[in-house]
Amino acid sequence: MYYIDGQFYPLGLKQKISFFTISLVINSFGNGLSVATAMGSAPWTAGAANLAHITGWQIGIFLAIFATVVAFLNMWLAMSINWPRLIGNVFFGLSFSFLVSVFANFFISLGVDSLAWWWRLPLNFFSIWTIGVAISIYQRTNWILHPLDDLTNILRFDYFHGNASKAQMSNFIIAIAISLIALTVKHSVVALGIGTLFAFLFQGRNIAWTDRHIFKHLVHGDIHGNS
Repeated sequence: MYYIDGQFYPLGLKQKISFFTISLVINSFGNGLSVATAMGSAPWTAGAANLAHITGWQIGIFLAIFATVVAFLNMWLAMSINWPRLIGNVFFGLSFSFLVSVFANFFISLGVDSLAWWWRLPLNFFSIWTIGVAISIYQRTNWILHPLDDLTNILRFDYFHGNASKAQMSNFIIAIAISLIALTVKHSVVALGIGTLFAFLFQGRNIAWTDRHIFKHLVHGDIHGNS
C-alpha cells in the first residue's frame, strides 16, 4: 500500500513487480555476500550452510526446504488457507535459494573470502544491513514474500503488537538452534560469527528504520491479503 498526501492507495501490478524484484535481488545479494565474507550470515542462511556442511549438499537445497516447510507453517499461524499466498511464498523461496548460490559463488570468485578480516568485517555488516532493507521493502509490498519473512510479518502483527525486533528475534531463535544442533553433530560450525550476532540483535531495528526512511511512502497493508 502507498501513502501520500494523507491518502492510502493500493499498489498497481507494475509497482508490485518492481518492488518485489528490487527486494529479491537486494536480499539475495546480501545473503550471498555474507556467505562469501565468512564472518557470519543471517541466522537462517547460517543454518542452511551448517546443514550443507554436514551433508555435503548445496546450501540452496536447504534454503529451499526451509522455505517450503515454513510456507505451510505460515498458513497455520495465520489461521487462513490462502493458496496464492502459499504458492507465492514457495516461488520466492526457490528463486531466492537459487540467487543466493549465484551471488555467493560470484563474490567468492572475486576473492572476497580471501580478503583480510578488516575488509571482510565491514562488508559483512553491509551485507546484513542490505538484507534488512530488502525484508522491509517486500514486507510492505506484501505481494510475494519469502516464507521466513512472511513468518516475521505474521509474528510481528498477530503476536507481538507490531514490534519488529521481537518478531525477528523469535524467528531467528529457531534458525540458531539448527546451527547449534549441527555443532553437536559435526563439532564445528560455518557461517556463524559476528555477522550472525549483528543480525540477531539489530535486524528488527534495521527493518523498522528502513520502514521509515527507504521508500517511506510504501506502508504496511493487510498482512493477510494484498496491499
